[in-house]
Amino acid sequence: MELKTKHNIGIKDAMTYNVITATSSSSISDIATIMTKHDISSVVIEDQVVEGIVTSNGIISKVVSKNISPQDITADMVMEKYVSVGLDTSLIEASSTMIKNNCKVLLVIEGDVLKGILTLTDIVRVSPELIGLFIEEKNLDGLYSDDVYSNDYDEHLSEGVCEKCGVYDRLRDIDGGYLCPDCIDNESEEEMD
Repeated sequence: MELKTKHNIGIKDAMTYNVITATSSSSISDIATIMTKHDISSVVIEDQVVEGIVTSNGIISKVVSKNISPQDITADMVMEKYVSVGLDTSLIEASSTMIKNNCKVLLVIEGDVLKGILTLTDIVRVSPELIGLFIEEKNLDGLYSDDVYSNDYDEHLSEGVCEKCGVYDRLRDIDGGYLCPDCIDNESEEEMD
């Protein structure tokens, strides 16, 4: 189920444009030094074109855990396939892509040109702003006014994605399904008809 809001915030608002790269012949020792120097957890491997990505997790699982000297291994031996998105991708779509591909890094590519990188950290960095926009949107819609959540709603309200419409909102357990106030109201109206 996909989170829906009126704001379609794109990855351009969160991505890192200055991508740190290395060549496929770079040693893992050199890449680890680059990661430490720039306080990053992944380096894009790019010779003429993007070839892959080396992550700190990849270094740990493929080099350190096997007790291999990082000077003896090059990036092309450790790099992983990358997942990419285009510049017009929304943050919601990008987050969904990360979840589906079990990755924490997306390369932003237009044509064959690397435009930037979007990490889980980038998304978390803009999350407070996104949450603020979401709450503001709901307040403007009158969904967080006191009368919407009157006394007939119990104290077991939670927030999450409505199982009927897919919108993130306050939820109420209705017959084992979690629904937002709009869907509860719509069901009540349908029952009256």
